[in-house]
Amino acid sequence: MKRIFLLIFILGAFIRLFDAWRPIDRASWRECDLGAISRNYAREGMNPFYPRVDWRGTSPGYAEMEFPVYPYLTAISYKIFGEHDVQARLINFLFSLATLWFFFQLARSFLDEFSSLVAFTFFTFHPMVMEISTSVQPEGLMILCYTASVYFFTRWLKTEENKDFWLATIATMLTILAKATAGHIGLLFGVLLLQKYGFGIFKQVKIWLFGAISLLPALVWYAHAKSLWKNYGNSLGVSNEYHWIGWDFFTNPRFIVGILQIELTHVFLFFGAVICAFAIWKNWGEKFINFCLIWLGAIFLLYVIASRTTSENWATYYHVFSVLPVALLVGYAFNKFFEFGSILNATNLVLIICLLATFLISAKKDRSEILEHRVHDAALACANQFKPLMNKEGLILASGNRAFDEDGYPVAYNTSFMFYWLDRKGFNLADEDQNVTKVQEFSAKGAKYFIAQKNKLELAPNFEKELRQNFKVISECDEMILFDLTENS
Repeated sequence: MKRIFLLIFILGAFIRLFDAWRPIDRASWRECDLGAISRNYAREGMNPFYPRVDWRGTSPGYAEMEFPVYPYLTAISYKIFGEHDVQARLINFLFSLATLWFFFQLARSFLDEFSSLVAFTFFTFHPMVMEISTSVQPEGLMILCYTASVYFFTRWLKTEENKDFWLATIATMLTILAKATAGHIGLLFGVLLLQKYGFGIFKQVKIWLFGAISLLPALVWYAHAKSLWKNYGNSLGVSNEYHWIGWDFFTNPRFIVGILQIELTHVFLFFGAVICAFAIWKNWGEKFINFCLIWLGAIFLLYVIASRTTSENWATYYHVFSVLPVALLVGYAFNKFFEFGSILNATNLVLIICLLATFLISAKKDRSEILEHRVHDAALACANQFKPLMNKEGLILASGNRAFDEDGYPVAYNTSFMFYWLDRKGFNLADEDQNVTKVQEFSAKGAKYFIAQKNKLELAPNFEKELRQNFKVISECDEMILFDLTENS
């Protein structure tokens, strides 16, 4: 079994490494923002408490975000090796290898050798896990710390050793710093503590110490990050977007349907839902089943609370939390499902079936995503076309997204990819503000060029026509139009 584990680990590592050798070439606001923050650290100062974005307008660009460990590490690599996008991916690649190791250790602590290998196979080749393993996003670091925190915490409950306690505490602290949404893990830990100690936990100094060390650094950081938003008006989708449940959750089924659809298709991969349901039905009440259900319950509560985001198709990566308990359930379920087949050498039979099922369902998605990563975004071609023509120094204006959703709640409308590719700073124009008067206001603030996205211009009748009448068109591609805001047409 150790040889098979090593083979799966090496294969998973190879696929991830193959996908890591690519630039930031997709019109992804998250990747371009993290790339820009890393680059701005390296160029404008390495104070970790003041991350800077490119769509800063005339401000210094300080922005509200999760604690920027990942972009800061990337910036350090830029200082040492020069600025290359691949370095950011390689850092997450290394995080992903550590995540695989911790997940296998977690699986082995609950499951037998065969079941843990099945769970590890499902987790290693899961499309969502594969995607964050090389994407330029903080989820890579977060899921590493998250997996380690569950592993060390559950081990501490079994051993009660100080080493496990401190490792669990540090891992949990880093998890919440890396991504505030990971704070739901406290609910799982709280239930596990109540199961073991009852209400006596409130009298244990160690429990209070765990909570304080896990939460206080995050509370201090997010309070500081909030002040950056208040003082400079820049946020990476935290205060400038409304994520939370409202009364419409109870009247509009799209929220719960969206969450369940993402879970079924992107987390359980369809077949996982069937065998997990079988395992839960046949083994209801078992300690391991209860553990997984409590964990999934804590995660699902997060999805409900933040349902205005977690129900959206673009936010599937928010559901990566679910993959861990689901993978454990898959491993457990396969073993239970085939217990009756021992005379057929069930171990080898089930392993083959597991590998085939996992590969057939996830490989197609992995393959399509990896191949898609090899095709440069059309907007990048536009940026490369425009860049040598933009010979005037100064800020730029670029098309953004809508500032309010269909229910009237604020949405983070800033898009960072043109700023990143053009290596410029400036402003975004929200969909609702698409008019010549607003463009002239940005011009008065120092914007020299407007990179207008054609599909955005179509949202405002006559806007493109008025732009062409008032400003000189320097260049045009299939996706964009480059206007000179300092010259009339």
